[in-house]
Amino acid sequence: MVEDAFYIRRMWSFSHALDLGLVDEEVERDLQISVGERHGERVAYIAMRLGRSLGLNKKALVHLTVAGLLHDIGALGFFREYEGDRRLLQRHCFVGASIVQRFPAGDILAQAIKYHHETPDPAHGALHASEAEVPLMARILSFADQVDLLIKRRLTSRKDREEIIDWVSSNTGTLFYSEVAAAFKQVAQKEAFWLDLDQPDLLQIALELLCGKWHLPSTRDLKSGFTDDLAATFADLIDQKSKFTARHSRSVAETVQHLAEGLGWQDERLHEIYTAGLLHDLGKLSIPRKILDKPGPLDSMEIKIIRTHTYYTHRLLTQAGFPTRMVEWAAHHHERLDGKGYPFALGENELDEGSRVMAIADIFAALTEDRPYRKAMSQGEALALIQRGAGTMLDPGLIDVAKRVL
Repeated sequence: MVEDAFYIRRMWSFSHALDLGLVDEEVERDLQISVGERHGERVAYIAMRLGRSLGLNKKALVHLTVAGLLHDIGALGFFREYEGDRRLLQRHCFVGASIVQRFPAGDILAQAIKYHHETPDPAHGALHASEAEVPLMARILSFADQVDLLIKRRLTSRKDREEIIDWVSSNTGTLFYSEVAAAFKQVAQKEAFWLDLDQPDLLQIALELLCGKWHLPSTRDLKSGFTDDLAATFADLIDQKSKFTARHSRSVAETVQHLAEGLGWQDERLHEIYTAGLLHDLGKLSIPRKILDKPGPLDSMEIKIIRTHTYYTHRLLTQAGFPTRMVEWAAHHHERLDGKGYPFALGENELDEGSRVMAIADIFAALTEDRPYRKAMSQGEALALIQRGAGTMLDPGLIDVAKRVL
């Protein structure tokens, strides 16, 4: 049960990361819907409550909760392409299903996500699938997704709740599958259901319903397999955020691993710092694309905004239960030896070797990639520029290692 609880906790945090990216996309497109704004976790919670009412077993409820958290994973990066076009619904269902295939119970998650925009009346569904094609989990997600978009981001009044229940009743059989609508009417009678949705500790509420009174340790050592797939998936999603960062996260991961090998790191520590490299820019999902792709210098306000990304990397990875050392390696890549870095303004004595080597890897990878305001530098040019930061920004001894191994 602890394994399930940690699994959900980690996916909950990555759902927050997705929301950060999706909020930017829809603000830019002005779609006037509530994707983002805790949409993933609220859909997961609503779906889990419906699944309990429908009698799903514990393992199925875990899968359903994770599918709810990740149901929009295929949407990131496509809002701009489709500009609100309904084809986005079809595309992100297929893409999302493909992405989650690599996760535990991938076939189950994929079917739920592929069909999560289907309805009893195929004319209203994204894929126009027949009722027989749509599994129960997808029917539940379809309902939870639609209802959460209607529920306000504040405590709902009794009148609001009654209007939602009436709306569900009037659309059962067309937008909502009858068994799911019936389960909702049971759940909706519980005052706690509505109050839970506004609580900041919705994860803990969900875990208590699923797993009992679990109080998980704040961190857990990294395990290969699923976490590797998760990190690689989100590295790709992060890099999709801007057309100029197609491989940046993987480049940083490969570079920092190469540097760590040059320092004599081995096995588990190499694996950890490679994973930290993949996730070092996770917080960039919170940065508007117009800033990331700006073809000229950023103004002071844009600089302040982009400097927040390492803070969000720190928060998201901490919430996901990654070991503290990995969180610091990932999130401290813009700190400096002289204490003038961000977001924590740490000094030389507060930055360990992993954080210092990550800073060099990030700069090296960035300098050797095209950016909106300049062409990529050669490796020699990048190392020469890095050398200029020795002693103030970067560790001189590690720069010597970089010259040797890069």
